[in-house]
Amino acid sequence: MPTGDGGRETPLLGGYAKENRFTYRPNWGLPGWTDGDQTAGPVLGFSRTNIRPGEQVRAVLVPLFLDHAPGWLDVEPGDMLRMYEGARVCGHGPVRWVEITTWRMPEEEQDRLVGWLSKPDALA
Repeated sequence: MPTGDGGRETPLLGGYAKENRFTYRPNWGLPGWTDGDQTAGPVLGFSRTNIRPGEQVRAVLVPLFLDHAPGWLDVEPGDMLRMYEGARVCGHGPVRWVEITTWRMPEEEQDRLVGWLSKPDALA
C-alpha cells in the first residue's frame, strides 16, 4: 500500500537471496477474519529488492502455527490476505497458488520456491 493509504514509510529490502530469506515477518489477516485478527506467516522472499511503499511484487510466505490458526488450510487462490505490521494493515496479497509445506522449510524446498520468484513473467 502507498504510504498515504497506511502503507510503510520505508522500503522493504526484500529479495530472495539466502541471507534475506525469512527476515521479513509480517502477520496476516486471513479471508473471513475480523479486521485486526492476524497470524504469523514469514516471507520466504520477494521477487525483487528495495520495494517502495505501494509497489507490487510477488512473495512466497509460509504460515506458522497451523494448530492455532487452522484458517490457513482454507486459503485458496483468489483470496486476499491483509498484511500487518503491528495493528496496521500495510499491504494486501492476492493469493495466486497454495501448496502445503512445513516450517522449518528445507533449503532445497526454499530453492525450488525461489525459482518462481526469480521468473519475471510468472503468473502462478
